Amino acid sequence: MTGNYTLRALNPFMPGVGLQPPELAGRMKEIELMDGMVARTKLARLDRGLILYGLRGIGKTVLLLHMKGIADRQHMATFKIEATKNAERAYDELFRGLPLAIARIGKPDLRQRLMNAFSSVESISFEFLGVKALAERSAASYVTESYKLQLLIERMCEELKKDNLGLYLFIDELQEMASEPLGDLITMQHEMGQENLPFYIIGAGLPDLPGVLAKSRSYAERLFEYRHIGRLSQEDTEDGFQKPAKANGRPFDDASLEKLVNLSKGYPYFIQAYGAAAWNESDSNPIHADAVTRGIPEALHMLDEGLYISRWQRSTPAGRAYLRFMAEYDEGPISTSLIASSFQKPGTASTARAALMELGLIYSPEHGKVAFSIPGMGEFIRRVEPAEDQTYDERR
Repeated sequence: MTGNYTLRALNPFMPGVGLQPPELAGRMKEIELMDGMVARTKLARLDRGLILYGLRGIGKTVLLLHMKGIADRQHMATFKIEATKNAERAYDELFRGLPLAIARIGKPDLRQRLMNAFSSVESISFEFLGVKALAERSAASYVTESYKLQLLIERMCEELKKDNLGLYLFIDELQEMASEPLGDLITMQHEMGQENLPFYIIGAGLPDLPGVLAKSRSYAERLFEYRHIGRLSQEDTEDGFQKPAKANGRPFDDASLEKLVNLSKGYPYFIQAYGAAAWNESDSNPIHADAVTRGIPEALHMLDEGLYISRWQRSTPAGRAYLRFMAEYDEGPISTSLIASSFQKPGTASTARAALMELGLIYSPEHGKVAFSIPGMGEFIRRVEPAEDQTYDERR
């Protein structure tokens, strides 16, 4: 490769899950929506929760973290978790997150009031910042963790409301949430709104997330603002490449920028990979198209390592065969009956499909059809032709 270590050290592009890019292009409407939610909270006015859904690698986690930063800067009580299919773990994450949200509150009097609120809920104890609060109610007062969680959130929101603040819960991979805590959280969003209390769920997940929420609670569609997070426009894609490059003194020339836009297809993760590789391969200023071409193998390696290989490994042999059949028909949506016809035993296809959906590798955009949840997965399979007997090496 060309280029020296100094130039590499200045590389502004950072492919990685949840890493904040130097330029968050094309998401201004969603950012303004979050700004509005926080502003309404400070005016003691209620709003709906927010759901972001789209393919993997599209920047949902980055946007979720950016939104959390907006709420944090306005002194809201916030915490973030990643959903899990294990109900016990999910409740544990929620119970750990609430005291952490309190610990980050800057106002000592409010922090103390929130800590005291915990003492009104049976069998909840926590210790942080040198202070311990322990509940003293009888063991028969509350029975389930969901009830305790609702009481905790209710008491916290009552105190936060007095200061025109709110509780914001950010959940990534929300479609993965176990059914019990998922239903509880949707119910709490509903009931807190009815009680005029400022509790908001900001969730992110795959394209089937709206359906998952509606299946859990039919009224979920009315509780949230739903925003599909898709590919960036050509203008926003150009900004995603050019603004950070210019800010670091090495812009792309017109030919290289056009090539990068075509290669990335508007996917934010691809922008970071192709941008990083082209930067590393260039020793000129501005960066020319030949550097973009030389960087393609490095960019593909970043994409393979970051998006594809570990997910391929985590699927079963039958699942890999299913993915390979899908790849023959490009990126989809693809008829499930067409894929099933490629298997000697149709039942094997159904089992494989269910397992792949459980892993979040594919989703059903409409009845009888499936599609990859990761952009470029079909191209990866056709290009690399990975073995169907690979073992999972736990890199991701």
